[in-house]
This record gives sequence, structure tokens and C-alpha cells, in this order.
Amino acid sequence: MTEIKARVDPAIKKKIASMAKKKKMTQNAFINLHLERITTPNLFQEERNRFEEVLGMHIDVFATFAKSNEELLKKLISIEGVLNREVQKVIEQEVNE
Repeated sequence: MTEIKARVDPAIKKKIASMAKKKKMTQNAFINLHLERITTPNLFQEERNRFEEVLGMHIDVFATFAKSNEELLKKLISIEGVLNREVQKVIEQEVNE
């Protein structure tokens, strides 16, 4: 590990010490954690982009299923209408006989 020296305002040093204490960490470990987060934003962004890409694919699949289901429902309603008319014809023939 290498060393980085920085001059900070005493109020910032006090705040870092307080925050590190709340997390039960040394100041050095606390600062290292946050420096690591600062230097690896691309990792987060890459994960976010991958998630958005997968989410987009799922949205497309659901849209396709919804469209297919809508078309099937229209066909079923049409078939139901035909069957109802045929049943009605049979009933009318039985009544007329």
C-alpha cells in the first residue's frame, strides 16, 4: 500500500473521525473505503447499464407476449361468436321441429 498525504480542514478531520467511529472503523480504513468508491464509479455505472439493458429486453419480451395474447383473445372472441350463432341455430331448429 502507498501513502497519500492531504491537508484538510480541522472540521473535516473531526467529521471523518466521528463517521469512522460510528462505523467502528479506523479513520484510515474509512478514508480508504471512500477513496475506493470515488475511483470505481465506472463499476457501478457498468452494472447499472447492464441492468437497464436486461430490463429493456424483458420489457420487449412482455410487450411481445401482451400483443400475442391480445391477438389470441380477439380470435377466441371471434370463435366464441361463431359457436354461439351455431348453437343458436341448433336450438332454433329443435324448437321448430
